[in-house]
Amino acid sequence: MVAEEGFTDGERTQVRQIAADLAQVDGTQLNPGATDAEISEFERSNGVVLPVSFRSWLEISDGGRLFFPEGIELYGVVHPPLLELDDPYTPEDGWLVVGMMPDTDLVLVSLTGEATVVYNREGGTFDDAVRYGDFLAFLEDALRQWSD
Repeated sequence: MVAEEGFTDGERTQVRQIAADLAQVDGTQLNPGATDAEISEFERSNGVVLPVSFRSWLEISDGGRLFFPEGIELYGVVHPPLLELDDPYTPEDGWLVVGMMPDTDLVLVSLTGEATVVYNREGGTFDDAVRYGDFLAFLEDALRQWSD
């Protein structure tokens, strides 16, 4: 059976499991999830459609801190720091800054697909080595790297 927004029930279970695994790691603080109405209002007021995997994550955790003090800060639609479509650090159209890595590299999601990338802000480059098929793959990789 396919759940709303094109995500299967299994994928929704995967999102909840990732959040539960992250919550067990020291230095992780996940904000409560945003409601469907809050996420829809962000999309409507900004004229965008968020990637399904990122939208699904926002329903579980509307931003937060992963692996702090040296970890990743994720942005939300309700809880600061807030997502901003006109973020001055966005490298080009079609991307949304959704977080910051400890070295100030940016976590971006595509506004035209499901891709998630880590953008080297200092070098001004997209690194293919840190390109993921969707936001959940990014979270799984971060969990694997930071919890070892």
